[in-house]
Formats: sequence, C-alpha cells, structure tokens
Amino acid sequence: MYLSHLKAEGFRCFGKEFNVQLAEGLNVIVGENGAGKTAIISAIRQLFHDSESGRYSITSDDFFSPFVVGRVSASSLSISAEFDGLDAADKVAFLPWVGASNTALLNLQAENKEVRGRFKKVIWGGISRSSQFDPELLELVQCIYLPPLRDAEAKLSNGRQSRLSKLLKALNRKQLKECKRDTRLHPLEAKLKEFNESLADDGELGIKEASKLINENLTKAIGHYFGQKTSIQFAKSDFTKIAESLTLLFFPDLSVKDQELFRELSQNSLGYNNLLYIASILAELTLDDEDEDQPLFKLLLIEEPEAHLHPQLQIRLLNHLKSVAEENKNVQVIVTTHSTVLASSVDLESIIHLSKSPVPVATPLRSCGLSKTSGQFINRWLDVTKSNLLFAGGVILVEGIAEQMIIPALAEIVLKEQDEGCQNLEDLGVSAINLNGIYFKHFMQLYCNIDCKDDEERNSWNSIPIRCAGITDLDPPKKQTRQIPDPEDTSKTKEIEEDFIPYEGHMKDGTNHAIKLVDSINESTNARLYVSNYKTLEYDLAMEGNNAALMSEIIASLWPKPEKGTSKIIEHFTQLASIDWTRKSREDVAVMAHNILKRIDDDKIGKGIFAQVLTEKIQREGRPFTVPKYIRDAILWASSIDVAEEC
Repeated sequence: MYLSHLKAEGFRCFGKEFNVQLAEGLNVIVGENGAGKTAIISAIRQLFHDSESGRYSITSDDFFSPFVVGRVSASSLSISAEFDGLDAADKVAFLPWVGASNTALLNLQAENKEVRGRFKKVIWGGISRSSQFDPELLELVQCIYLPPLRDAEAKLSNGRQSRLSKLLKALNRKQLKECKRDTRLHPLEAKLKEFNESLADDGELGIKEASKLINENLTKAIGHYFGQKTSIQFAKSDFTKIAESLTLLFFPDLSVKDQELFRELSQNSLGYNNLLYIASILAELTLDDEDEDQPLFKLLLIEEPEAHLHPQLQIRLLNHLKSVAEENKNVQVIVTTHSTVLASSVDLESIIHLSKSPVPVATPLRSCGLSKTSGQFINRWLDVTKSNLLFAGGVILVEGIAEQMIIPALAEIVLKEQDEGCQNLEDLGVSAINLNGIYFKHFMQLYCNIDCKDDEERNSWNSIPIRCAGITDLDPPKKQTRQIPDPEDTSKTKEIEEDFIPYEGHMKDGTNHAIKLVDSINESTNARLYVSNYKTLEYDLAMEGNNAALMSEIIASLWPKPEKGTSKIIEHFTQLASIDWTRKSREDVAVMAHNILKRIDDDKIGKGIFAQVLTEKIQREGRPFTVPKYIRDAILWASSIDVAEEC
C-alpha cells in the first residue's frame, strides 16, 4: 500500500486543482522556492494524525489567497488522497475507503468559516461523502513529519516528547498489553521497583541515614498526628514515565573500548544529532511487529533532510532512506529538498519536479517519456552542477564550460537592452547548464517529448513546464577541397584541401547531429534549440560587430611571452585589436574569426581561460560587445521574454 495520488484545491498556493503522482518507496520533490513543496507536505499532514509533530489543525493561512489587489481567500479547501498497491489485508482493513474498487480514497473538505476559533473540517473515505467515517481507521496509518528546522537535541532528550521513549514503547507494545491484561509489572518496572527497595536499605551511600533524618525532623515539626513518612529513591512510576526519563548518550569514536567516554547530546554537532534523530525514527518505522495495533501503512515526511549535513552524509542518508522504503513495503518516504547533492544522487524514477509559474505543476520525471537509453544517460551524468536545472525557473543548456561562463555575461547585455528591470539570469531564476557535450537529445526530453512518434503518444507523457533553451554549434566541415591550376601543367587543374572558412554566401551544411532535433524540439511548447550561424561559439562571437578587436586583445594578453625578444603572434594580435572590424568585408572578418578560433583552441590558451577573461572584460570592465542573434534569442526564450519575430 502506498500514497499514489494527492489532489488539493483552495489549499495554500493551490488555487485551482493541483495533482501530484507519487511512487512506491522514495519520492524526492524538487523545485524552486515558492513552488509548493511545503504545501504538498502540509496537505498530507492535514489528512493524518502526525505522531511526531502533533495534530495539524486548519488555520486561515491554509486557504488559498491570490496575490492580487483586493484579494479574497478561497471560500473552501479540499484535499484527497488515493492509495494503490493494496494487498488483501489492506482491502479488508480499509474497506470503507475502498468500496468495490482497488483504490482507497481519503478526502477532506473545510469551509472558510471560523466558529469559536476553529475551522470545521469534514473527512470521509471512499467516493460518497455521506458514508459513515470511522476515525479509528486513521490509526492504521502512521504519519511522521520532520520539519526543515527541527530541534533534534530536544527530541532526543528525556521528557514527554522523547523520541527514545516512543521507540521503546513501540518495541514493547505487545508485552505491555500482556502485562496490563495479567495485572503484572513490566520487567523494566519490576527492575526499578527492586532497585528502589535495595537503595532505601543501603547504609553505605548515606541514603538510609538521610531519609531517617528527614523523617525525624518532619515528625518534630508537625507531630505524629499530621506527620508523613518519606523515602529517597528513583521515581517509582509506570513504563511510560521510566522511558521518558531515559536519555540518549553518544560515543564520538566507535573504536574506543572504554564505554565511559561518552558525551551529552549538547556536545554533539547539529548534523550528527539530526542523524541520530532520523535514525531513531527509522528504527521505529522498520519494526517487524505482528501486533494487531501495528499500523498497516507508515508514511515518513521529511523537509530538507540535508540540514546541517555535508555532501557525503547527505548522500549516505538519502541512500539509507531509499533502502528503508524499498525493503519495507509498507513504508513510503516523501522528501522535499533544495540540495543539488541529493537531486543528483537519486534515480530519476524517484524525482518529482515542481514548478510555480503560472500555477504550481508537479511533474514526476518518470512520466516524461524518456527512452531507456536517455534515462540511463541522465542518471549517470546528472551531477551536482547539472542537477541545478531541477531548481531553476528557466534553463539554458550549453555544450561546454566556455559557453557556461560566457552566456551569463552576454545575458546581462541582452537583458539591459530589454529594460525589463532584470539585470542578470539570477534575477530571473535562469540557470546555464553545461552538458559537457552534445547531449541535447537526452536532457531536452525532460522539457519536450522529442522521441514520441505521434501526437497521441506525445500527449500521454508529461514535460517539465518551464522554458528550456539549448545552444549548439553548427559545426560545418573543417576542410574543403578546391580546384586550382596545376603549376606543372597550366592546361590542367589539381585538387587541394584547405580550411573551410564560412561567411555569408559561403556556407556549408552543419555536421552536428543535434541539428536534426531542431524541428521536433522547436514545435514543443517549452523547449527551443538554437544553432550558431557560422561555426562555433568563439567563431560566431568574432563575426559580430567589432568583437574581433576585443578578442584579439585578449589573445595578445594571454599568449605566453618569450623569455627573450618579442613574440610575432602577440605583436600581430595587438595590431589587429586596433582595427575597426565593422568596416571590413565579411570575408575578411571570417578569416579573422578563423585565426582567433585557431589561437583560442591552442594549448597555450584554451577555451576555458579565454572565456574567463572575456567574461571579466564584459562584466567588470563593461567593454562593448555584440551578442549574436541565436544567443540573444536563446537568452530571451529561457527568460520568458517574448519579442517580435524578425521578418
């Protein structure tokens, strides 16, 4: 049994009906701030009795309130949950929720009318609201919620809310029932009683003498008639009181043999206390107890499990949560996170992407129609930097590190020209993601179903509903053959091979296999693939405006200076940097772009270093630079800034 579908309307940020599909085992919900991750967790908590954080009552803040002038909150809210994967025992236990189907339904509705400080809510199981609801069925579902800012030390310490006492009571549930039925003490209660009796008669510790002195003075003060007798001992109580008085200690070094070298929780780090806290909860969830009062379904909700943990511990914790959910079929774990470390370490099958514009939309990545090859590829290559795309409001996919550095700098130029009030991609929540290759076919399937054969198949799959732009190179042939007069026999010609230098009127088709995807990608709603005009990024940059002058200046500054004498290359590019290339012919500019690319590709510079310096010149020094149209269009698309198409 597992929670397979959650619907909410009029609740928190969900004005219209919001739907999210959940999977068995581990679910990791990702997305930018304000998309509704916490609202999903809160909606689930409204349905069940949260055994860890207490009952979650409806407040005025739970009713949807639009962000508009003169806004009026929703008149009501509704939440419904569907449960699939029910076995025979589940169907019998939850029969009022199941009816004649194989799916259990749990519903909640509340009116935005406060009566004596409370909002009345109605809960029912199954399809019919008029059916009789048994509140005890909710006890068969154990829901544990861990907030993002949790006080692990307080939860692990002794007291009424002690997590340790809850675990002990769960472990001894069956035995406690038997002891109560037989009117006998639990072994722990009996041991404490025995210890207290021996302690009261122990003269070596001074306890017996202290008790005698107190009783003598008490008798003298109030007399025998009003007198009372005292005894010094550990508090004599029932199992619950004893368990709540226990505290958890930790040993900082597992290899230490001296068991006296322990520390208090207050001396432990926040991260390790969080791990101890979560470990105690998982210990309770994984109990194999056949007691009839044992919950049939256990739901663990964790917001930001990465809190206070370094990357390696984040990954280990998530892997353990996954194994717990997989090995215990009645346990489902739902996690919300802002951690790219966690997002990159979990399979796509477990990730649910949440976007907020224009209304919250949940997209399980398993429903994006990824081919098996693409799914395996993304799982393998979705590292910490690439997983940032799951938290962005817009995405620009690029081939390499040079593009990843330069595009944000060029975006500042483009956005300032648009006068939209945004200065950079960060203002818009747009991320430039380096794919380290021409892997658009795999990654862009998350945003459009390019592998689908027809419209019907395409409509059966989901896509992440945010703008995604890909930028790739045309990559025409590097060489061309040309016929020239044969110097040995002028009546004949011979074929020579030379570098191909593209420019207007002198072009060849590109060899980049990603170009074949352009038509299918650009027919989609949210994705576009943009191809360079001439050759590669650096070549195309040099072809625009007077960019070649600045790029020549950078080459001259980066080229290694000889120990003695001068460098002809440095002198040459220094001279080229003073030329106004806007006055040159397109063929001359193309030859210059070819030479610039050749020097940037040289091991003496490299594309990464060149991109870093060019970015600094544009951003820090404010040097004028012209942005190629294909890059400009990609930036505007990913930024959701629509401009009129040029004729």
